[in-house]
Amino acid sequence: MFWDRFQKIYAEESDILKTRVRFLFLFNAISVLGDSVALIAFISEDVQFLPVSFFIFFGASVLSMIFIWNGMFKLALTATLGSGIFTATAGLLLGNPNGNMMLAFPLIVILFLLFTNIRITIFASVYFFIIMLFYFGIQYKNNTLVPSHAIDTILIYTLFSITALLTVNILNSHIEEKDQLIQEIHHRVRNNLQVLSGLADLHRNQETDSRNILFEFQNRILTMSEVHNFIYKTDSYHRIEFASVISKIIENLKKKHGHSSVEIRNHSENLLLSIDTAIPCAMIFNELLNNSLMHAFEKSTNPKIDVYFSKTGGEFKLIVKDNGTGMPIPVDLKKFTTAGFTLIQILSKQMKADFSFSCDQGLNAVLEFKG
Repeated sequence: MFWDRFQKIYAEESDILKTRVRFLFLFNAISVLGDSVALIAFISEDVQFLPVSFFIFFGASVLSMIFIWNGMFKLALTATLGSGIFTATAGLLLGNPNGNMMLAFPLIVILFLLFTNIRITIFASVYFFIIMLFYFGIQYKNNTLVPSHAIDTILIYTLFSITALLTVNILNSHIEEKDQLIQEIHHRVRNNLQVLSGLADLHRNQETDSRNILFEFQNRILTMSEVHNFIYKTDSYHRIEFASVISKIIENLKKKHGHSSVEIRNHSENLLLSIDTAIPCAMIFNELLNNSLMHAFEKSTNPKIDVYFSKTGGEFKLIVKDNGTGMPIPVDLKKFTTAGFTLIQILSKQMKADFSFSCDQGLNAVLEFKG
C-alpha cells in the first residue's frame, strides 16, 4: 500500500527516477530516525551544545519526505542535498564538539553521485575540498593544526572522491556501450529482415515446392537467431567466438535433415569475428551446408562433409568440402539464379569477401575475407 502510492504518483516517470525516489525517501526516513535517536542521547547526557545545523538537517529530511509524498521529487532532492551541504559546512567551520563533520563529506559526495550526475558531483567534491583546506588553514593560523592528521584526511577524501567518480564513470560507460549494442542489434535485425524480404521476392518468381521454401526460410531465421544468441551470451559486445556458431548451425541442420546419413566433421579453429562479419558469414555457411546436405549425395555411399574455419595473417577462410557429386567445371556463379546462391553473392559483397567453388572429388566452397 505504501509503495503503491509512489507507483501511482510517479507512474509516468522513468524507472531510474522511480528508483531514486524510493532511495531518497528511505535515506531521509533513516536520517530522521537516526537524528531522533541522537537527540534523545544528547538530552539524556545533558549535552549543552546542540548545533543549529543539526535541526536544519532534521527538518530538511522531514520536509523532503513530505515533498516526495506529494510528487515533488526535485524539491525533495534540493532540500536533502542543500541541507547536507549546509550542515557539513556549518558543523565543520562553526564547530561541533560532538562529532567529526569530516565524515559527512564522503557521504554527501555519494548522495550527489546517486541522485544527480558526475559533473554536479565534481563541483560538490571540489567545494568540500576547498572547505577542508580552509578549515585546516584556520587551524594552522591558530597553531592547532596537526599536519599528519590534515594530510591524512585530505588524501583519504581525495582518493575516495576520485575512486567514486571513476567507478560511476565506468558503470555509465558500460551502460552506454549496452545502449549502443541494442541500437546496433536493432539495425542489424532490420537489415536481416530486409534481406529475407528480398529473398521472398526472388522465391515469388520461382516454381518451387512451398515446403522447401519454408524449410530454407526457417534455417535462415534460425541462423540469425543463433548469432544473436551468442551476442547476448558473450562478454564482448563487438566480437564473438565463431566456431561455436558453426557448431550450432551444424547441430540445427542435422536436426532438420534427420533422415540424412551424412557425416559432418568440424575442423574450425576458435577464432573471434566481429559481429558485423559474423552474421553474413553464418548465413553463407548455412546456405553452403544446407546445399550440400540437400543436393550433393544422391548417389554417394559414404557421404561426408568437412568444415574448416581458419585464419592466416589477417585473412579468414571458411571452407565447406563434401565428397558428393560435385558440379560441372568451370563453375560460373553468375549462372546460378536460385535464392540461396543469390543470397551468398549478396552477403559476400557485403563482407567484401572472395567466394569461389572448385571440384575435387566433390564440391569445395571457399569464402575468404579480412577480419
